[in-house]
Amino acid sequence: MDRRTVLSLAAGVGAAALAGCTGRGGGTNGGGDDDETDEGPEPTATETATETPNEEGEFPRITDRSFERTGDAAEPGESATVSFGTDLVTVTGVIRGNNGCMQASLKAAEYDRDANELRVRVETVREGGDTCTQQIVYRGYEAAVEFAGGHPGSVVVEHESMGEVRTVTDVTQ
Repeated sequence: MDRRTVLSLAAGVGAAALAGCTGRGGGTNGGGDDDETDEGPEPTATETATETPNEEGEFPRITDRSFERTGDAAEPGESATVSFGTDLVTVTGVIRGNNGCMQASLKAAEYDRDANELRVRVETVREGGDTCTQQIVYRGYEAAVEFAGGHPGSVVVEHESMGEVRTVTDVTQ
């Protein structure tokens, strides 16, 4: 028998032997059905943040959002700071991008009333031509979220770039 025949037979036997190991099914040893999720126990009342309305009986709500690119950062490194005004939450930060064509952009600014939390997600988006510098860049930005009825009790800032999402800051007032 020549080597090619032996190798093709060995490959076929190996594939058949592994076929049961890679498929879906209710196997043992933690296999289980992929459609099932373990959501954990239901939160109790003490685990849920509570909020109270302001003096006028209003709950905080977003009335406006703005985003401004502030240029390249002088020093490398990601950061975000949060400041609270009377009816304004401002996030000033620096996000990294994987090349010179990547620019900062506001992906989301959402208020969760049940958690009394503002979640701001800044991402990098590709802009410009096909020719980009091949170096890590750090882009500055300022996001402003205007509220009516008060402001959130906490703010979480996330950066989405280079294939991952990172929580950069989590501030509770």
